[in-house]
Amino acid sequence: MRQFRFGVNLLGIQGDFFEQVRTADDAGVDVLMVPDHLRLIAPFPALAAAGQVSSRMRLGHFVLNAGFYNHALLARDCATTDTLTGGRLEIGLGAGYVADEFAAAGLPFPSAGKRVARLVETVEYLRTTLSDEAYSPAPLQSPPPIMVAGVGDKVLTLAAHQADIVALSAVPDEEFLAERIDFVRAAAGDRFDQLELNLIIFELAADREPDLAGLRQMRPGATDEELRNSMNALCGSFDEIVAKVTRLREEFGVTYFTVIAPGPETFADLARLIAAVR
Repeated sequence: MRQFRFGVNLLGIQGDFFEQVRTADDAGVDVLMVPDHLRLIAPFPALAAAGQVSSRMRLGHFVLNAGFYNHALLARDCATTDTLTGGRLEIGLGAGYVADEFAAAGLPFPSAGKRVARLVETVEYLRTTLSDEAYSPAPLQSPPPIMVAGVGDKVLTLAAHQADIVALSAVPDEEFLAERIDFVRAAAGDRFDQLELNLIIFELAADREPDLAGLRQMRPGATDEELRNSMNALCGSFDEIVAKVTRLREEFGVTYFTVIAPGPETFADLARLIAAVR
């Protein structure tokens, strides 16, 4: 059984980014991540800078919008960032979903099918290019692992075939989680045991009232109780949260949890959780 890993996704728009990196490091976080949205922190310079603050944490994207990037330039940025951070990069990729951001970047907003096709091309290009010893914008010790995020059939098929990490982005309940993991298992075949399964956590609140705003954006019609019980939330007593992550590992094989935009209370809860399950 895999060991637990915990990540945080820092938006870089509130407070001191470097102080947040230090707080994550002190909390025992395994992977520090940044998103890829306009008007938020730029992913590659942010990770390179974070790598100078922490020499321990791995550094990743949660997640890059494949539609924003030329393949060759993206490979160059990944290779350089991996080298500058001592081989600690983890590449996160998604299909992109915010039409206004494509427009603001001067890019057409393709159909969902075409965005997924672009994601497939991007993963295949990076997998091939960054594994090629002759590729030399910067020398790599080994290719960075690739995470693919989503819940749809096409994206999860890509993740099952090509990724190292599968991030499940919107999971309302255990029944849905079990079905999606079964789908990945069937698509992955013999390589399923090599895959690391990740859940995005929009709210972590131990022994206090949770803020359900982020979860409600995904499921505006859900009740508060349904949102608290979502697989993308860790709410309730501290013992209940420890029991939930332990059960998710034992029953479903989910071992990697990424908390979105943690504030001071969330960081404190996360540090406590990490210490409890290690």
